Amino acid sequence: MKPLFVDTSGWYDLMFSGSPQHEALVKLARRPEARFVTSTYVLDELVSLVLVRSGYPTAARAGSQIRSAAEVTVEHPDAAEELRAWKLFLERPDKTYTLTDCLSFVMMRRLKIDTAVATDEHFRQEGFTTLPV
Repeated sequence: MKPLFVDTSGWYDLMFSGSPQHEALVKLARRPEARFVTSTYVLDELVSLVLVRSGYPTAARAGSQIRSAAEVTVEHPDAAEELRAWKLFLERPDKTYTLTDCLSFVMMRRLKIDTAVATDEHFRQEGFTTLPV
């Protein structure tokens, strides 16, 4: 199985059992061959979201679990990727992409990852495949 890029929405729905895609994402994450890539920007966005919605202990636990998981690689963008993401953000005024989304797209292209674990339409709008279906 090729690595999958995990967006904030994918992590969030995986973590919270009340989320609409939770069961499908748990099944995906439990596959023995599963390998995931995410970014420091996604991790920041997730921890901030969980902090506001569920408090510090849950946010700290979420970030720690992701950072320590053997099947997860956390990528940090370089300055050139951040600049490309900013340019992409400015080129898409008709979309509701966040800067983190744009950086994810740039990093996925560099890493040759074509599938994202994401529950919003942004990755599909940018031409990527998303899971769960």
